[in-house]
Amino acid sequence: MISTVIALPYEIARLPLVAVDNRLVGRLAEDSFARVGLDRTIGSADRIAGTLLRNRAIAERGTERLERSEKLQAAVQLEEEAATRREQAAKKAAAGRKQAARKRKQAQERAEQGLKEADEAEARGKAKAKADAAKLEAAKKAEAEKRADDKAAAAEKRQQAADAEAKAKKDAAQREAKKELDDARATKKAADDARADAARLGELTEAKKQERQQAQQDGSGTAK
Repeated sequence: MISTVIALPYEIARLPLVAVDNRLVGRLAEDSFARVGLDRTIGSADRIAGTLLRNRAIAERGTERLERSEKLQAAVQLEEEAATRREQAAKKAAAGRKQAARKRKQAQERAEQGLKEADEAEARGKAKAKADAAKLEAAKKAEAEKRADDKAAAAEKRQQAADAEAKAKKDAAQREAKKELDDARATKKAADDARADAARLGELTEAKKQERQQAQQDGSGTAK
């Protein structure tokens, strides 16, 4: 009874805090920062007041409020930690998904690049094989053309040699014929000259004969 009377002023002083706590009920969650803070304030005040006033009921009430507040705070902290872990796990999962997607994309790009490089290598191989075949064909064609040109040149040389030989023979025959013709002309001219000389000699002889005869006739006439 005496303890209750002594504690009455404290209970009266405590009423505003309790009224505030009652007003917060239903408005804020039990584990909200404001309610937890107010519970700790009231609980600490009850425990101190109960200890000072030697009022076990007030002290236990304060201890219970503090324990409840600590439990709520621990639950809030655990929930925050769990939320943090969930957030971290979600971030890790998102990062893992992003990394996996990036790796898949990189692998796909590498595969596409590999296919592209393989296609390019195949195209280069085909182009090289085609170019090599074209070069070989061109070389064969050039060699065949060279052989044909060589044959044609050899045939032309043989023809030129035959033509030169025929021309040489023809020229030789023409020269021989010309020489024979010149010889014949020279022989004819010599014969003509000889005949002319003979004719002149005959004429001269006849003239001398006639002169002698005339001289003889002239001598006979003088003698008579």
